[in-house]
Amino acid sequence: LQANNVGPSASTGKLAPKVDKGELLVGNGDVQMNYAQSTSMPNLGIWFPAGDSGKPTTFALPYAAGLVTKAPHSANGRKLLDYLLSPAAQREVSSVGGGFAARADVKASDARATDLAKIMAGVEVFAPDWNDLSEHLDTYVDAWKTATGS
Repeated sequence: LQANNVGPSASTGKLAPKVDKGELLVGNGDVQMNYAQSTSMPNLGIWFPAGDSGKPTTFALPYAAGLVTKAPHSANGRKLLDYLLSPAAQREVSSVGGGFAARADVKASDARATDLAKIMAGVEVFAPDWNDLSEHLDTYVDAWKTATGS
């Protein structure tokens, strides 16, 4: 893994062009961004690692939005968040933004949503135990360094 390791990247978006050109064999990224990039990068593929079970797996990094206490214009901020999370806006997340709806009860049916669903078909999405990761981070980083020769 270390032969062509570019080290930490400021953005996973910078890795995709290197993979597309063959400068890297693999790079990490998020599905929605790599899906969008694949339209202009024909050699970019999206895949998921599989463990001993053979089932491809991944996890979702949470995106968050919120209101700051005593912020100016908080009523308008609330209106914006309410709109962004409305069923109508969530149905357009894939067609307008190329991503996945935040709401499980809203299903988009546009072409991008269909493509994204095909990419995710058969992939197990697990929820990391963030508290465990925080508590044992040094152990996990050391294990990664040992496994990769970092």
